[in-house]
This record gives sequence, structure tokens and C-alpha cells, in this order.
Amino acid sequence: MSAFHQDLERLLPDLNRFARALTRNEDSAHDLVQDCVERALKKRALFNDGSSLKSWLFTVMRNIFISQRRRVALDRRHAATSDGTAHVQAPSQIDHVFLNETMQALSRLTPREREAIVVLGIHEASQQELARASREPVGTLKSRLCRGRAHLKTALDMGSASPT
Repeated sequence: MSAFHQDLERLLPDLNRFARALTRNEDSAHDLVQDCVERALKKRALFNDGSSLKSWLFTVMRNIFISQRRRVALDRRHAATSDGTAHVQAPSQIDHVFLNETMQALSRLTPREREAIVVLGIHEASQQELARASREPVGTLKSRLCRGRAHLKTALDMGSASPT
């Protein structure tokens, strides 16, 4: 272990006392000491050998503490000035209810009408693809889709569409 690491370890009790004096909270003090030691190890090259390691570490800790306080104050100011609508989502209960009603109405359709609506309307497959897969004329699928949509509109009270 290098002399820097040994001196750093020897100064931990002093760092703890200074952190408690700054934060006035035991848990915050431990976090501050940890942040300080981490920064000191990362910025080891910035320490001038022969100068006081204790003074350098205390300066690093004080700067971290001030930066954290500024960040918290800035966050509070931002929260106080924001109108709060940026992160608010409109209630979606009505969408959920409508989806459930639509799924129930869809289940009451004939299997062929349901297939036409699901494949053509929801999955957006082409009418030609479905006609080839089901070996039926495209016109039959178009009629089935039209009837299925009309039945859904009637079941969901969505207008004056009448099923044919």
C-alpha cells in the first residue's frame, strides 16, 4: 500500500468528524466521507507531494459538500417554479374501460367477422394477403370487414351504423 493510501486511511477519523460538523447528520456524514475518499483516489495526481494531505482532503470534502448543497437548492427552486404539468399524464381510465368494452363487443362477433377486423383493422395486413391465406375472394373479405365494423359500432353505441 502506498504512503498516500496509508495517510488517507490514517485521516479517516478526522474526515468523519469534519463531515459530521458539515452535515449534522451521521448518515449524510458517512456518504460525504465516502464521496471525498472516492474523489481523492480519482484525483490523486492533483495532490502535490510534500503538502498537507489533511488540508487537501478537507478542501475536497468542503467543495463536495457545497456542490451537493447547491444541487439540492437548485432542484428545490426548479420544483417550486415548475407548474407541475410537464410530468402529469391525463387519466387513462376511460381508455381502459373503452378497450374492455371493445374487446367484449369483438368477442360477440362471428369468428369470420372478428378475424377480418383483427387481421385487417388491427394488424393492418393487406386484403390480398388475407384473401390468399383464407382462399376467399377479396370482395368477400371487404364485405365481412364492413359488416363487422358496423356490428362493433352498434354494440358500442358509436353512431347510426346499421349492420347489413
